[in-house]
Amino acid sequence: MSVLAAIRPDDWNLALFVHLLGAMVLVGTVVFAITSTSAGNMRLGYRTLLWAVIPSWFVMRIAAQWLASKEKLDDLDPEPAWVGIGYSTSEGSLLLLIAATICAGIAARRGSTGGLRTATLVLVAISLVAYGVAIWAMSTKPT
Repeated sequence: MSVLAAIRPDDWNLALFVHLLGAMVLVGTVVFAITSTSAGNMRLGYRTLLWAVIPSWFVMRIAAQWLASKEKLDDLDPEPAWVGIGYSTSEGSLLLLIAATICAGIAARRGSTGGLRTATLVLVAISLVAYGVAIWAMSTKPT
């Protein structure tokens, strides 16, 4: 016996598309920021964090809230676990990304590749692992 996919209303499609597009761009630019920073190009890593990662985070997060309001997930008394994981991952990662952007900016300005480079790499890597957890939660929808 096969299971049919749940059919959602068509008015959710734009919000879901914008959320997924923002999330994919976010993860892609985070990987690019890690790659450029680990290669020693702090200026490119800083600019990637500032001009691509932070704006894509806002697109992803605003679209997530838009989608949650359309699906009426805010009205549920016990919030689904995957929604809570998504909210906590996104909110916590913003702080890490802002700190990483500041560290990368200072390192790029000073031209150093020491401790600030390592701090940037660690903060962004933690965010990337958190996004992996969020992707797992969004795709499997644990209870």
